[in-house]
Amino acid sequence: MLIFTCTVCFFSASLIDPLYPSLCVFPSMARGHQKIQSQQKNAKKQAEMKKSKGHDQKTAAKAALVFTCSVCKSQMPDPKTFKQHFESKHPKSPLPPELEGVEA
Repeated sequence: MLIFTCTVCFFSASLIDPLYPSLCVFPSMARGHQKIQSQQKNAKKQAEMKKSKGHDQKTAAKAALVFTCSVCKSQMPDPKTFKQHFESKHPKSPLPPELEGVEA
């Protein structure tokens, strides 16, 4: 017969104790199982959140493209790149007013 001690109430009992059926026998084992299940569930949830964050890089990159060419509608991240694009792709078009003070 195996004797175990409860970690909550420190009651010593065998696995099947006919003398004390209503006393605390292994509540920590049940909680330990719940804890493991909870950790697995949390790990799965964290992995799903990490996967979904991979798509956020695309949306963040799109949000960074703040300058739009008025001629070809292409988007650029900064005014320097925008000015270089405009001078090389549209040399005959007049320079937009937002690019006049920018150095390329």
